[in-house]
Amino acid sequence: MKKSLFKNTIYKSILSFVNIVVPLFVGPFVVRLLDVELYGTYNAVFAEFQVFLTFGSFGLYTFGIREISKIRDNKEKVSKLFTNLFVISILSNVIVCAIYLIYAFFTSSGLALLLYIIMTIQFVGNIFYIEFVNEAVENYKFITIKSVIIKILYLISIFLLLRKPTDVPLYAIIVSLVNFANNFVSFIYAKKYIKFDFSEIKLKKYIIPLATILIISDIGLLYSQLDKIMLGKFVNGVAVSYYYIPYYIMGTLVSIPYSIINISIPRLSYQVANDSKENYEYSLNKIFSSLLFVIIPMCFGVLALANEVIFIYAGEKYSACVLPLVIACIMRIIISCESVYTNLVMYPNNQEKRILKISLICGVINLVLNSLLVLLKVFNPSTAMITTTIAELLIIIFQNRYVRNKLKIKLHIFSKQNVLYLFLSLLFIPITILVKFINLGFYLNILIIITISMLLYGGVLILVKDENIYIIINKFLGILKKNR
Repeated sequence: MKKSLFKNTIYKSILSFVNIVVPLFVGPFVVRLLDVELYGTYNAVFAEFQVFLTFGSFGLYTFGIREISKIRDNKEKVSKLFTNLFVISILSNVIVCAIYLIYAFFTSSGLALLLYIIMTIQFVGNIFYIEFVNEAVENYKFITIKSVIIKILYLISIFLLLRKPTDVPLYAIIVSLVNFANNFVSFIYAKKYIKFDFSEIKLKKYIIPLATILIISDIGLLYSQLDKIMLGKFVNGVAVSYYYIPYYIMGTLVSIPYSIINISIPRLSYQVANDSKENYEYSLNKIFSSLLFVIIPMCFGVLALANEVIFIYAGEKYSACVLPLVIACIMRIIISCESVYTNLVMYPNNQEKRILKISLICGVINLVLNSLLVLLKVFNPSTAMITTTIAELLIIIFQNRYVRNKLKIKLHIFSKQNVLYLFLSLLFIPITILVKFINLGFYLNILIIITISMLLYGGVLILVKDENIYIIINKFLGILKKNR
C-alpha cells in the first residue's frame, strides 16, 4: 500500500481533534445561549430530519467506500462506478426531499415547520456527499485540510451571528450551510482526478445492494435515533435535549479514536479480498486493541466526572443530563465494540444480510422496550439510553457467536490486554470519590483527578510493556529526534 496507515491515522486524528475542539467551544455557547424550549424544538425536528436524510443517502457512503476500495487502482472502473452512484444520489435525495416537505407541511407549523424547511438545504448538500471516494483512495490529507478550514469558518459564524435566545432558525441555517459547503468542496476536489463516465449507466445493478445497506441504516435508526424521536413525541423537546447533549458529548470525544475504525475499513476490505486470513486477523485484533486502549479510559474518565462535565458544557439548567451522561459512557464502549464487529468484520466479509437480521431483531427489541416504558409512564432520557444499551449489547453477543462459529474469525474481546485497560479505568471511580471527599475546590479537584488517573493508567501500562503505549512513546520520540 502506497499510503502509510500511520500517516492516515495522524490526518484523521487531527481532523477528529478539530471536531472535538470546535464543538467544545460551540456546544456550550449554543446550549447556554438558546432558549431551552426552542432548542428542544430544534433537536426534536432534527431527530426526525435525520431519518429522512438517511433515506436520501441511500447507503451510498458505505457501499461506495467498500466497492471503490477494491478497484481503486483501476481509474476506468472507478469513474464508471462513481458516475452511477452520483446519478443515484441525485434521484434518491430529490425524491426523499419531496416526501420530507409533504410530511413537514402536514405535521408541523410555526417554528418547527420553519426548521423543517431550512434543513432542506442539507438535502442539496447530500447530493454531493461523495467523501467515500476520497476515503476509499485514502486521501485523508485533503479531507483533513478541507474539513478543518470549514470547521473554523463554522466556529466564527456561530460566535459572530448568534446573539439572542430566539436565534434557533439562524443556528439551523448556519449548520445546514456548513454541511452543504463541506460536501460540495469534496465533490469539486474529487472531480479533479475522477471524471464522469456515462458509457455504462446501470442503475438497476446497484439498487439491490444499496437498498440492503439502506435497510441496515434504517435499522440503525431503531436505536438512539428512535429514542430521540419517541422522546419528542411522548415526552417533549426538552427531553430530547437531555438525551442529545450527553450522546453528543460522548460522540464528539470518541471521534478521535473512531478514526482508527474509519481509516481501517478500506485497508481491511483490501486484505479480505487480497491477503491471507492470518494477516487480516492480526490487523483486526491490533486495531481493536488500539481502539479500546483509548475508548475505555476516555469513557470512564467522563463517567467519573459526569457532574463536572455537564456543568462546564451546559450549565446548571441542564443538570438533568448527568445520569444520561453516565449511561452514555457505558453505552459508548459497547457501541465501539459493536462498530468493530459490524464495520471491520461483518461488512468487509460481505455479511450484509446477517448484519441486517441481527440489527433488525435487536432494533425491534429496543422498540418494544421503549414502548413498554411509555405504557408504564417511565420513559425518559435515562431509561431510553438503558434500552438502547441492552439492544447494542445483544448485537455484540449475536455477532460474536456468528463470527466465531461461521466465519471462523478470532476477535479477542477479553484479551489480557483489553481486560487490563478496563480494570485500570475502573480505578478512576474510587480516585474521583477520594479526591472529592478531600475537596480542594471544583477545578482543582478535576485537575487532580485527571492527573492521578492518567499517571496510574500510563504508568502501569509502561511497567507491563503494553504494546499500544510503547507505539505512542516511540512515535513521539521519533518526532523529537527529527525535530532535533
